[in-house]
Amino acid sequence: MSMLAALRVLEIADGLTDFGGRMLAELGADVAVVLPVTKANRARTLAWHHGKTVIAPDDAEAIRALAAKADVVLDGQREGDRFGLDKAVSDKTIYIRVAPFSANGPYAGRPATDLTLFALSGLMHVTGEPDGPPLKFPGQQAYALTGIQAATVALLGLYARRRTGKGQKADLSAFQCATLSNYREAIMYEWTGRIGRRRGNMLVRGKSGVRQIWECKDGFVTWSMIDNPSMMRAVVSVMEEKGAAGELSHIDWNNTLVADTPQETIERWQGIVAAFFANHTREELGAWSLEKGWGLSVICSPQDVCDSEHLKARGLFVEVTDEETGKTVSVPGPLFRSAQMDTPRRTLAKPVPASSFTGW
Repeated sequence: MSMLAALRVLEIADGLTDFGGRMLAELGADVAVVLPVTKANRARTLAWHHGKTVIAPDDAEAIRALAAKADVVLDGQREGDRFGLDKAVSDKTIYIRVAPFSANGPYAGRPATDLTLFALSGLMHVTGEPDGPPLKFPGQQAYALTGIQAATVALLGLYARRRTGKGQKADLSAFQCATLSNYREAIMYEWTGRIGRRRGNMLVRGKSGVRQIWECKDGFVTWSMIDNPSMMRAVVSVMEEKGAAGELSHIDWNNTLVADTPQETIERWQGIVAAFFANHTREELGAWSLEKGWGLSVICSPQDVCDSEHLKARGLFVEVTDEETGKTVSVPGPLFRSAQMDTPRRTLAKPVPASSFTGW
């Protein structure tokens, strides 16, 4: 039995709720999504709506009737309350209204895209090289961040209903969701008045900055020279075995604060590490990290992720058949697994008229 088995979720999808509905479906909820499926949003539809019942936005009265029976309603309100659900939900419903901006804020009623939300949140301001333009993460990260919060609010509402027997209403701002994910910059400004800047491949700690991304023999890894004596000794010990430690062998890491070390000294030390990493593969470095406790992580390319035997064994990817086109594609599947979880449906069904949906 899945965690949310027998739970009925109605989702009004407009990009802001889509990933939240996906998460609830993965937990076992029966999700019906009102979704105008078009070629423009087909890729997102396949990734975020498979396993849901797709309902055409053709009958507002029928959609309101579904809302009255739903345990959870995720109402994407990019265009406002299109179907009049606010008055249709019951007093047992967890009703979550998701809009680009808060209703009482200075941006209330303005349009938004994933790009503009990412920019306004400040995430683009701190992403990229110092002398380059701001950069956006790939995909639709602001939408995904909003969906995660929508699912979290739904679970909190269900917990409250179990304790009180009453439904809940909540308003969610996509702008706030994206901004809160950029917590460090927002908190820094609130408490110090300082505005963060793009640092590129540098993590600033104390008086100095250390590199985060390193090129190796066949790709890239991520690791930083930080104030962790046991970690630094573990890295240097392997470098010594390979005859590549240089002056790093003579440093008393127990009494050295990297954060207080002059930048020019750090750059010299990092040059030694860079030369060592460049002579070894990701597999070698990753294995040493796991065995010795380096805190290093291998950076995988998208193709690496798709080809990973480890991820295949864990069932990360699933095959989804698009009933509209007959095509089958591989997309990320369960976000989590348990022994009790059922295998969800793996199709993207053709839309059904709202008045014809009798699944509930």
